[in-house]
This record gives sequence, C-alpha cells and structure tokens, in this order.
Amino acid sequence: LQGRYAGGAEMSTEEMLAAAPDDVEVTVLRPDGPPSSLDGFDRVVVGATEQLSAPLTAALRASEPILWLRSPQPSTLRPLFEAARLLIWPSRTCAEWHPWWDGPYEVCPAPMDPDCVFPAPKEPFALWAGRNHPQKGRVEARMWAHARGIPLTELTDAPRGQVLEVMSRATWFVHLPQGIVDPCPRTLIEAELAGCEVVTNRLAGRVEVAGQGPDVVREHIRQVPATFWGWVRDR
Repeated sequence: LQGRYAGGAEMSTEEMLAAAPDDVEVTVLRPDGPPSSLDGFDRVVVGATEQLSAPLTAALRASEPILWLRSPQPSTLRPLFEAARLLIWPSRTCAEWHPWWDGPYEVCPAPMDPDCVFPAPKEPFALWAGRNHPQKGRVEARMWAHARGIPLTELTDAPRGQVLEVMSRATWFVHLPQGIVDPCPRTLIEAELAGCEVVTNRLAGRVEVAGQGPDVVREHIRQVPATFWGWVRDR
C-alpha cells in the first residue's frame, strides 16, 4: 500500500521479534538478498514470501526453513513447503484455503499485548473499525446492522486507543471482508478480548479459542510468543 500504513502482519513481525528469548540471536535478512545470506544460521524463519527473489527462494529449500505465513500462498511454492521443517499458519481457516497442501502444520495467531483491551459494561451497538476500503466490508457492516435495527458505530483512521475503548463497550464487532481472505485479523482477536460478539464470514480466520470468552482468549494469546519460539528452537 502507498504511504506509511503498517497492517497487522507488519505489527506482529515486530512484536514476535521483540519477544525472542534472551539467548536467541536474531538476524533479519532482506527478501531480495543473495543466497549466501542464509549461510551460518541454525534456523531460518520465513515471515513472508511475497518479495522473495527466485534465487533466495531456491536456496531456502536447502536450509529447511520454518515457514511462518500470514497470507494466502500460491501453489507454486509447494517445493518450498515440502522442504520446510515446520509450517505455521495463523488459523486453521487459513490452512483450509490451500487445498494443494495437505501436509502437517501448526497454528499460531499474531502476538499482541493480551491486556490491550478488557470488556466494559456492554452497550447495545455494533462497531465496525478499519481502513475505508471496500475490502474491509464497511457497506456490508451497515447492511448487517440495518437489517437488525442495531446502531452501528463506524471508525476509520482513528487512533488505536480510541478504537479499543469503543470496542470494549460494543456488544457486537462486525468484520465482513470482501474480495480478500483475511487469515486471522488482529482486530478480531482484539474484539474477542473485548468480549464482543464477533460477526464475520468465511473469508476471515479466527483464533483457535474464539468464542470461549475473553479470559480464555487472553491466556491463549499470552502464550503465543513462548509457543512460537519453542517451535523455532525445538524443530
């Protein structure tokens, strides 16, 4: 995207790197770097494939990488998947979007501060919050609310703190993506933590413990960094 927008995947990368154990040294490699840049590492983690150069993609197969993928992947990457020592999806829904791959995998949502939002006394309104883009389902959220006679609050380009405060009071959070798959949106995890009733569709992945209550989701998210880095060290 143009400008300085950083979405959930970019945020989760920074947060996961910041949570690396003290005895783990992390080096960040450029996706267009030479194959020799992979030399000398105990583990190689691929955080995204979209910008990988062809030579680096080929070289990655020899390094038996851990694939930590947070977006839909093309079937042309099957050789890389076959060479990986571990594949991590953000949700089981995301894994199911890839019928060309039936190998083993683990599930790990985005890391985040699990105490970023708590439920407040709920009020009878729904919240839609996101970029003002057709893919984010703003019109569809309006239609859903109108059909049920539910007041809808819409927030776009709003400070995150404001969004979370309103989310804490909303009874419903509506996210109906259109034309894209949304593997496990950070905003849906936040809505779970806020105790909202989440309204979404089959294009959006959900955290494993979705619908089990804010406390269960909070503890699940709290364990995400330790789970991820445990896989990196042990596989």
